[in-house]
Amino acid sequence: MAKKDLNVIIVGGGFGGLGSAIELTRHGFKAHVYEASPDLTRQGDVIMLGSNCTRIIKKWGNVLDEILKIKSQPDTLAIQDKNGKVMLEQPLPKEFDGFPNIYTNRTKVQNFCYEYAKSIGVKFTFNARVNEYFEEGDKAGIVLNGEKLTADFVISADGVHSKGRAYVTGVADKAQKSGFAVYRCWFPISKIADHPLTKYIAESKKDMFAIWIAEDTHAILTTNVNLQTCTVFATHKDYSDIAESWHLKGDVKEMERAVEGWDPKLIQLVKSIPEDGLIDHKLLWRDPVKKWVSNKGRVCVVGDAAHPHLPTSGTGGASAIEDGATIAALLERTGDVPLALRSYMALRYERTALTQRMGWETRHRWHQTDWDEVAKNPAFLKLPQPVWLNGHDAEQYAYDNFDAVSANVLKQAPFTSTNVPDGHVHEDWTIATMMSAEGEKAEAGFYVVNND
Repeated sequence: MAKKDLNVIIVGGGFGGLGSAIELTRHGFKAHVYEASPDLTRQGDVIMLGSNCTRIIKKWGNVLDEILKIKSQPDTLAIQDKNGKVMLEQPLPKEFDGFPNIYTNRTKVQNFCYEYAKSIGVKFTFNARVNEYFEEGDKAGIVLNGEKLTADFVISADGVHSKGRAYVTGVADKAQKSGFAVYRCWFPISKIADHPLTKYIAESKKDMFAIWIAEDTHAILTTNVNLQTCTVFATHKDYSDIAESWHLKGDVKEMERAVEGWDPKLIQLVKSIPEDGLIDHKLLWRDPVKKWVSNKGRVCVVGDAAHPHLPTSGTGGASAIEDGATIAALLERTGDVPLALRSYMALRYERTALTQRMGWETRHRWHQTDWDEVAKNPAFLKLPQPVWLNGHDAEQYAYDNFDAVSANVLKQAPFTSTNVPDGHVHEDWTIATMMSAEGEKAEAGFYVVNND
């Protein structure tokens, strides 16, 4: 079979699924996306697209141009204590290597990607809830409404509750509770224009990004001047059994209680939230697992199905798009699907395990703040924006390392990941490792991600 004759079924229309579909189609393969939702209009509020992501999107027709029209690019991040005292004004890089770092609306970006995917020939089927996967010979597929649908391989991009991951690993494990949830909302900035405490935010000609931190809780404000919108979030403790969902309605009064006694400006921002515009998004998690590809090598997982990130990582969507670019580049080099998919995991695992942990560590720095350390070094609180993360080119990395990583997969030849910080030595970790540090300051050596 010629490489370009390969067909792929992709389960899930989030950033991992869309990114994989676009990248594979861009490289000449044929992709069909099956999405459980009736459309792509209810998928959240704000997303950060780092330059490691926008350098990929730059190749997607006019998608990046459209995103730039609705971008937010704050100059700094103001990190404050709960009373509003600014502890750090962190400069935020606008770009790496000429590719922008962008904050913008998740749903709008997702639909730009969807429209572009359709224009280049990606097929879509909605209301398609997939629970069953299979492999037969040199084919793989899914079962939908009792019908077997077959392709050369399957990418499972179906999120933290992934059925594809259960098929790949052979273990039907449940996503674990992180112990936290996030009140999230996105609404017109005009809602805060009439109150003296928040009027200056609405009238500002510059995009704003601010965080308030305290024990077990942090709150976030972002504004988007181009869209005339703002977001107000509050991460809070939550051990309920409700599943992760973008559609679970939040209670503004409950959100107010989460930040009771905090900065009056933040409290007023919360009071301004429209009742119908708030969700309470439960944060679920899975341990990093070293198996992203099925035994027969024709079903793999990407994005949150492989490596779910906490929002404090700031790179979950970008990482999912990197996955798709990696798979497409590897298949460009070889028509051997199992080799390409196993090489994808070998290239990506250590990087994503580190970016996952980065989200936990950042949240811990904000929730269990070592104020003595902050007094000596306010940069302790920084949101990590390292060059190894944002300066990465996933597609070129796959091309450059194909020979070495395929030798590792086929012959167990040594392979060293270089898409991580210089000198980084991978260590496996679990949710239990992270949760053991909840409620107390970290011991020496706990933080492995340098946020400088």
